[in-house]
Amino acid sequence: MKFLRVALVGCGLISQQHIRAYQQQEHRARITCCFDIDPAKAAQRAGMIGDARVAASLDEVLRDPEVDAVEICTPHHLHAEAVIAAARAGKHILCQKPLANTLEECDAMIAAAHEAGVVLYYSEMNHTTPAAQEAKRAIEAGRIGRMSGVQATYSHWQGGEILSTAWRYDPALAGGGHLMDGGIHYIDLLLNIGGPIEAVTCFTTRFRPELGGEDTAVVNARFTAGHLGTLFSSHAAGIWLPQSNFVVFGTEGVLTLGGPHGALTLHRKDLPERREVLLQERGDSFATMIGRYLDTVLDGAPNPSPGEVGRENLRVVLAAYEAARLGREVRL
Repeated sequence: MKFLRVALVGCGLISQQHIRAYQQQEHRARITCCFDIDPAKAAQRAGMIGDARVAASLDEVLRDPEVDAVEICTPHHLHAEAVIAAARAGKHILCQKPLANTLEECDAMIAAAHEAGVVLYYSEMNHTTPAAQEAKRAIEAGRIGRMSGVQATYSHWQGGEILSTAWRYDPALAGGGHLMDGGIHYIDLLLNIGGPIEAVTCFTTRFRPELGGEDTAVVNARFTAGHLGTLFSSHAAGIWLPQSNFVVFGTEGVLTLGGPHGALTLHRKDLPERREVLLQERGDSFATMIGRYLDTVLDGAPNPSPGEVGRENLRVVLAAYEAARLGREVRL
């Protein structure tokens, strides 16, 4: 396969990012049709693309021999059914985060893709962002010594169009509150850079009564390798935090992601000005993610973000929710 024909399934807010990413890959792939339970949304997204058609149902999409792959951008509770159906129809799949709302759903999705011999790609842009990959290389090269901890902050005020649909207000459909919907981006970074997590504690609260689940969570993690980590995740903060939003601490240095010194900066006593910018530009994380997905499907490259990555992200989030409910540490 040299060119991928893609169906966009779910035409809400996040689908715009996927459309723009594919427009940067026109020589390799194209979104050829759009489907949403709201035909007006599907028509709007098809209009953004220009020559994409609007499908009347998911069944129509999956029966179409001119569709090679599906892009699942539906609400969380609909992921599992759509992914399993797509796999059984022989379509490659990219599925937005979180992979599903339960581990059992994740297992069924992963199994369906394996049985059908199709790619299941977990759509988490932080997982393949160049800054995360460069940070891992710096750590593996020993530039911060032994890792002693990781710290993530994801704080802003979510509103407007992102909260315009009713399902986001219902934890039974969304799978939880902000930790599941937004904080999971940084759970992925904690795992991707910090390694496996063996235990968590968690506190959750809500400052915005209009929301259905928690809008603020603090997750503390104990990693298998012995270091510690924490995530402060909130969409009850009035402005984006202007400082570094991800920090890796080591016995000989510190890595910061974001903030005033560039996208990725190494801080050490023996460096000129005590710091070195390793990567200045973050780049377009969605375009990078779609590029890696196409490498996997079209070129047979190893899948950098298989369904198992999404399952592990979800496993940590669910353990954190359980720790908050029980008021104690939960081992994974």
